[in-house]
Amino acid sequence: LHTTAWLTYRALLTVVRDPTVQYLRLLQKIAIALMAGLCFTGAIEPTQLGVQATQGLLFILISENTFTPMYAVLAVFPETFPLFMRETKNGLYHPSQYYVANVAAMLPGLVLEPLVFVLIAYWLAALRPTLHAFLVTAAAATLVMNVSTACGCFFSAAFNSLPLAMAYLVPFDYILMITSGVFIHLNTMPAATRWLPYISWMMYANEAMSIAQWEGVSNITCPAVDDKLPCLRTGGEVLEHYSFSETHLAPNLWAMVLLYFGFHLLGYLFLWRKTKR
Repeated sequence: LHTTAWLTYRALLTVVRDPTVQYLRLLQKIAIALMAGLCFTGAIEPTQLGVQATQGLLFILISENTFTPMYAVLAVFPETFPLFMRETKNGLYHPSQYYVANVAAMLPGLVLEPLVFVLIAYWLAALRPTLHAFLVTAAAATLVMNVSTACGCFFSAAFNSLPLAMAYLVPFDYILMITSGVFIHLNTMPAATRWLPYISWMMYANEAMSIAQWEGVSNITCPAVDDKLPCLRTGGEVLEHYSFSETHLAPNLWAMVLLYFGFHLLGYLFLWRKTKR
């Protein structure tokens, strides 16, 4: 335990060695949240256009906490691998202690950044004004960023170089985005690919956030231009339109927790395997 604490402290020093980088990352999050929130100000309302605006903002909350954090950690293990191998060969610590220490050092930023981002964007865009909806959205965004980082750690540990890890991560990103529930009705996917959404935390987060926004809503306005046009009149119809279900809120959050530990377990196993060569 003492060794793990020491390694965590050393990893934290690496993270905060250049505080300017940390400040810039936080300022970047704040700036993007301000721009996103201001763009959606006045657009979130119980109308057909409001439904589209709400789902668009939720996708921004998810994607902004997915791609940047995932790529930001790709260099973590390749950069420190020579030092790691030398110290483990000398018996200073076990690979599991090293991996846990690096993950623990990231946690403060992985909680603070998504919370600040959601708080600003949620308030400016005036999403559903209930504590439950906000807490679900904030929790889902925090889980998204942590799972994304866990996935990045897995690819970082699995490959020996940053370019190689990035080359394999890019197509995986496309799978995550396509199966998020924004670009395609999940129920219409071919049987051979219908399992792909179950490895996409973007889908889990999108469904959880959508449930928080639309559960119990029963007064969505339809345009009076043409009664023959399709119209979503209730929150339940909105969820059904995106192949979501109100009963999936808790399972979605737990699925992201499982993905978080699953990716980290895979990352550790690949790192441990390298020490046996």
